[in-house]
Amino acid sequence: MNTTQLSSKSFFQSDLWLFYIYLIGTFQCIFWSCNSFLIFIELYDFPSIDKYRIQKHKKKLRFQPDLVKLMIKETIRHQISFFVLTPLLYYLLNYFGYLDIHGPRPSWLTIVYQLMLFILSEDAIFFWTHYFLHTPWLYKTIHKKHHVYTQPTGVVSVLSDPWESLQNQIAIWFMPVLLKEKHIFTLCLWIAIRVYQTVNAHSGYNFPYISTQYWVPWIMSGALGHDFHHQHGKWNYGSFFNVWDRLMNTHRLSINTKQY
Repeated sequence: MNTTQLSSKSFFQSDLWLFYIYLIGTFQCIFWSCNSFLIFIELYDFPSIDKYRIQKHKKKLRFQPDLVKLMIKETIRHQISFFVLTPLLYYLLNYFGYLDIHGPRPSWLTIVYQLMLFILSEDAIFFWTHYFLHTPWLYKTIHKKHHVYTQPTGVVSVLSDPWESLQNQIAIWFMPVLLKEKHIFTLCLWIAIRVYQTVNAHSGYNFPYISTQYWVPWIMSGALGHDFHHQHGKWNYGSFFNVWDRLMNTHRLSINTKQY
C-alpha cells in the first residue's frame, strides 16, 4: 500500500502530469471563456453587440437546432480526443529537444522571439495546407466537414475531420517541437494566443478593440476574412496574417473586388 501511494504521488508530481495540467488548463481557460461569451450573446439579443454580427442577414444559430446539435456532438468528440492525445505532445517536445517545466521563466526577449517564430511558422504551414485542402478531392474528402458551418461561431474553430485536425496540430507545433530548448511558460502563452486568434476568427463578429483586424487590417483580416471564407468556401486561407493571400491573389473581403 505504501508503494502504491508513493507511485501515485510520484506520477502527480511528474513533468508529464504538470505539462498536461498547464497545457490543458491554458487551452480550456481561453477556449471556454471566449466561447461562453459567444454562446451568451447567441442566446440573448443585445442590439449594442448584435450590430457587430457579420452575417446579419441570417438567423442566429439558436434558430438552427440541427446545426447546434451537430456542434455539440462534435465539440464533445474534440474535448475527449484533446484530453486523450495531449500527453503524446509532451514526448514529441522532449524527443526533439528539451522542455523546461521547473526552471525560471526565460527572458522576455527570448519569449517574444520564440513566439514570433511560432506565429510565422504556423501561419505559413496553415496557409499552404489549407490552400491544398481546397483542391477538389481533398475538399470533398476532408475539408468539407469544416465548411458545413457557413455561419461560424467560436467552437467551430476546433470542429473538423481528424485528418484536418492533424494538419492543424502540425502547423501549431512544428516550430515548438523543432526548437532545442523551450519553456512551459512560453508554450502556454503560445496556446493562449493561438486559441484566442482562431476563436476570434470563427466568432462571427467584427468586434472593435479586441479583434486583430481592428488594429492592423492591412496584414490581419481576422474574423472578417475568415467569416467570408466560410460563407463562400474559398479565399482568405491564411491564419494570422493575410500576406500569403495577397501574394497568391486569394485575399477577399468582398465578392466582387480584390482587397489591397
